[in-house]
Amino acid sequence: MNLDRCTGCQACVIACTIENRAEQGINWRQVYTFNARHHPDLALFHLSLACHHCAEPACLKACPTRAYRVDPQTGAVILDPGKCMGCKYCTWACPYDAPRYHADKGTTEKCHFCYLKLREGLRPACVSACPMGALQIEERQSGGVENLDRVPGFTGAGLKPGLRLIPRTRGNRPPEMTAPPGEDFLGSLFLRSRQTPEKKITLKGEWALLLFTTIAYLLVSFFTASLLSLLPLDPFIFLGSGALGMAATAHHLGRKTRAFRAIFNVCRSPLSREIVFFSTFLGLASLFLLFLPGVPLVGWLAAGLGFISLYSVDRIYQVAMKTGPGNFHSAQVLFTGFFLTGILVKNAWLMGLFGLIKLFLYLSRKYYFLKTGQKTRPLVSVLRVLFGFGAPLVLLVAKGPLLPGTTGLAVTVGVLIGELIDRAEYYGELDVITPEKQIQADLFRLLSLSRYARP
Repeated sequence: MNLDRCTGCQACVIACTIENRAEQGINWRQVYTFNARHHPDLALFHLSLACHHCAEPACLKACPTRAYRVDPQTGAVILDPGKCMGCKYCTWACPYDAPRYHADKGTTEKCHFCYLKLREGLRPACVSACPMGALQIEERQSGGVENLDRVPGFTGAGLKPGLRLIPRTRGNRPPEMTAPPGEDFLGSLFLRSRQTPEKKITLKGEWALLLFTTIAYLLVSFFTASLLSLLPLDPFIFLGSGALGMAATAHHLGRKTRAFRAIFNVCRSPLSREIVFFSTFLGLASLFLLFLPGVPLVGWLAAGLGFISLYSVDRIYQVAMKTGPGNFHSAQVLFTGFFLTGILVKNAWLMGLFGLIKLFLYLSRKYYFLKTGQKTRPLVSVLRVLFGFGAPLVLLVAKGPLLPGTTGLAVTVGVLIGELIDRAEYYGELDVITPEKQIQADLFRLLSLSRYARP
């Protein structure tokens, strides 16, 4: 794509829509404008983006149903909607907003590079329709394309996208201004640009996943605690709770009847691994509780699989969480599983270690929000710390076993309230990069640099 040539006329979008009207419910190609408010210190150009058919496609690796494949003749990354169960995980993983979920169909759809036309030696519809020749097609370079991250509004994301951007050569050439800008100039000029693009992940939209992850760490913790102490555990309540959690994940799907396909990509997809490991944990633990209580090896094997499933749950959200090295978060369910197990068996070392880790991660995140001007929600934070970490302190000084007893019950309920608060905040903080958000971030980064550079 030649950024000097594109005028943003949308001919490529229209051509794509006409060519693929039988399959396309949502525009596969979109034209984004960098510096749409025409700030004189910044370049203005357009980005015509769809799927870039990456050499290492994130969508293909993320998809649990193996609905994606790479066409060997053209290199096109192709989605088979007949295999898609509508989990939307590929839409989280792709930073280019290429896979797009169609609510009416209950499946995802995306650009397929007009691969059938390519096989016949023809060009894709978007390339053929571009009146300025801004879009062209060429053989993919081995090793991927370099310097994509240097183009404002675009990120290579380590996926080796099959796109070569020819950067602008015309410069900014800002018009002369009769008077220096006032203090509110930037704010008024970029009022619309400052509006945060709509998030793909919200607590309201992911309540079913919140329910499942909560049930998951509760079941793993209570089962492990039953192995370590005399904590009673009803096998039928245990199995029923697990079934409820699995039903919650199925509710999240656009095509629930295809849920069985979720185990088809265990080697690459964290979502597949979560489902396989949790289902195996649930089945093995139920077998132990119902028929093999005298075989502790089965119980410990189930507990190990339980914690592996919690780790798999956390890995799913790595594509949507950017909190620093390791992407650790206080609401990650692996930490919560160990923390709650320590509370249930009243093990001060286990409870103290993971409690301190979670508290440190929570407070450091809130401090970062405070420094960067983001919402800290002080009342919610106080309640989270009071219930989630204050209640276990009562347990440390209390005498006697945790359960049965009103003290143990109150502590467990308090911790659960704290964890629900943290997990709800977690879903509110999750977000994935899109071209629109990348443009916004780069726009204000360059705007800040130009502002400080003014004499």
